Amino acid sequence: MTNHEYELFGWNTPNGQKIIIALEEAGANYQYNPIDITQGEQHTNSFRQISPDGKIPALIHHIESPITLFESGAILLYLADNFPKLHGKTEVERALVMAWTFWQVGQLGPLAGQFGRFHVADPANPAAVSHFESLVWRCLDVLEKRLTDSSFLAGETFSVADIASYPWIASEQSYLQRYNVEWREKCPAIVRWADALAAKPSASTALGR
Repeated sequence: MTNHEYELFGWNTPNGQKIIIALEEAGANYQYNPIDITQGEQHTNSFRQISPDGKIPALIHHIESPITLFESGAILLYLADNFPKLHGKTEVERALVMAWTFWQVGQLGPLAGQFGRFHVADPANPAAVSHFESLVWRCLDVLEKRLTDSSFLAGETFSVADIASYPWIASEQSYLQRYNVEWREKCPAIVRWADALAAKPSASTALGR
């Protein structure tokens, strides 16, 4: 039994990192439980009781009637509801927080993930690598245009929308970094945004797990 209000189950991947950033930014009282996905720990019966799909991250909120959540986007939006500082300052920003968070879990994450998977596929599939790389660049173009006009994804306030996308772009575990997608040379607005997030202690904690 934990004495912490939140209990996070994760690993050092973009989806795992973004929940740590959110909890750190919120100043939440949480316990981190690593689930070593390289050893198949995500497939154990005990973890599937927490995350039915056998994927990290998962979160338990230890309140009178504990709430268990899986899916990183759902966890981020739940935390934003519990910690308003992560959810935008205005009704418009809060709406955009939802839109950009859903964009990351529906577009950037899956497309970058497929790009990475085909990079290591055996047998090799250069056509698939090229296809998904072009889709990743499309996502980067969407981000660049938005961040050219706005300090953060939901407006002028840092939020879980930024947390959702940041590890997929800038962490060493991201496929973009691992396979040398040279976005820093072509996307100055993303560079400005990513560097601002990298300077946060929460990002250092998350990426250092």
